[in-house]
Amino acid sequence: MATNKFEKQLFKSFLKENFAKEESPSITSEQKKAFTEAVGNYHTMGDNIYRNSSLREITEELGHIVKIAESLTLQESEHWFDNVTTGRHMKQLKEAYKVFEKTAGEVHTLQQRLESAYEDMGGILNKYYKIGEALDPVGQEDKDIDNDGDVDKTDSYLLNRRKAVTKAVKKS
Repeated sequence: MATNKFEKQLFKSFLKENFAKEESPSITSEQKKAFTEAVGNYHTMGDNIYRNSSLREITEELGHIVKIAESLTLQESEHWFDNVTTGRHMKQLKEAYKVFEKTAGEVHTLQQRLESAYEDMGGILNKYYKIGEALDPVGQEDKDIDNDGDVDKTDSYLLNRRKAVTKAVKKS
């Protein structure tokens, strides 16, 4: 009998945990309007996120600069004392470049993770709200809402759900 009571309590706590609606703070109409505009402009954040190619180019250019600086500077030094000092400085320059190159590689890896997370969030938001980027090159609205390569019943369902959510947000 005790097991039965324990199972009931466990089941009740499971239901509360998974299906109980939590009270969320009410959102004003101004906040809803600002949210809708922010989601509509979601694609503009991508312009800032997808910037990694320039970092690779900068890393390559710095590598060339370091190589040329080392040979040119050592050639231009006239005295042995200058050669020793210059050699030490060029060694420091190469070490600094190695750190820069390694860090740029780590940033590239993190950049890919950042871009993936951004796309995941955009995909989910796009199912419920209209994101301004969902236009094809001709300026037509993208009909493939779930981005699976075809237009089918799922896309129709998602479009209707998006319209319903947008309408509900505008009403309140």
